[in-house]
Amino acid sequence: MRGGILGPAGMLLVCALLGTACDTTSPTHSALSADASADTPASFARLVDIGQGRTMYLECHGSGSPTVILVPGLVAAADTWRYVRGPAGAMKASNSAIYPGVGRFTRVCSYDRPGTAREGGRPTTSTPVPQPTTPRADVADLHTLLTTAKVPGPYVLVGWSAGGPIVRIYAGEYPRDVSGLVLVDAETEFLQSRLTAAQFTTFLALERKDDEKRIVQWKDVERQEPATVFGQVRAAPPVPDVPVVVLTGDEFDPRAFRARLPAGAPADYPQIFWRAQLASQGDLARKFPGARHVTKTKSDHNIQNNQPQLVIDAVRAVVDKARRRQSGAPSAS
Repeated sequence: MRGGILGPAGMLLVCALLGTACDTTSPTHSALSADASADTPASFARLVDIGQGRTMYLECHGSGSPTVILVPGLVAAADTWRYVRGPAGAMKASNSAIYPGVGRFTRVCSYDRPGTAREGGRPTTSTPVPQPTTPRADVADLHTLLTTAKVPGPYVLVGWSAGGPIVRIYAGEYPRDVSGLVLVDAETEFLQSRLTAAQFTTFLALERKDDEKRIVQWKDVERQEPATVFGQVRAAPPVPDVPVVVLTGDEFDPRAFRARLPAGAPADYPQIFWRAQLASQGDLARKFPGARHVTKTKSDHNIQNNQPQLVIDAVRAVVDKARRRQSGAPSAS
């Protein structure tokens, strides 16, 4: 349930299977709208030098505080927040997507982690790093990126899928910089506790199988070890007392999930996993006192593309609460 199952890099696999060529050399972003492509103090989209011979792609637009930082899932790049899924299932860039939508009421930024891929399968221009990575390393990169690019805080952090652990650890390590969280079908350590040891072993084998498919396409593709991810989240400092919204996907295709399973997995494993996934999302929401948990999303894992207005509304609610706290005004119930 990470990075849109196989993530945007799935297109690279399609190209390999069909024997067709994919353009993977363009240094520009593939889906910049006019407001973000203008390199101005208000709106920019560029590579930022973060030191040690590395650069990372960052884009920002809009104005206002707090600044919303959109953190994509595994393998997904910044442009996942620009796309919506149409009635026929096709992905298309749209002004109704999250990135332009949030930019209408506050400053918003997103970025490409190393090893991610943009819509259509084009690898990011962010400098590759050894894989697998860890959430703590990703947090260090994000903090350096925001500091170097002088992106003003405080931040409302929005984490989708594998972005969830990143924003939670970031909030714990830099509590004065964070004024709210939105967790979009976020990966959570409670999934492990909701599975038996044998069931979790099957989950790890499924993740390795997905990784193997990606590595065939692209050796530098982003990878993580779930046990390491969950361990780092558990060991992280607590998230500060800030507004939190948890959005949980409520649609699941057991046949598609079964096709990803390793040989020898129990026949009922899709149902086992789905029950654990839903329960773990409830555990996640209960971890934050006063958090709002949205369970009726009419979406699978990719809520940001299927139901962008739902995410925009959640972000706006957290931004409004953060502003009231900052001004000292009483919060609405």
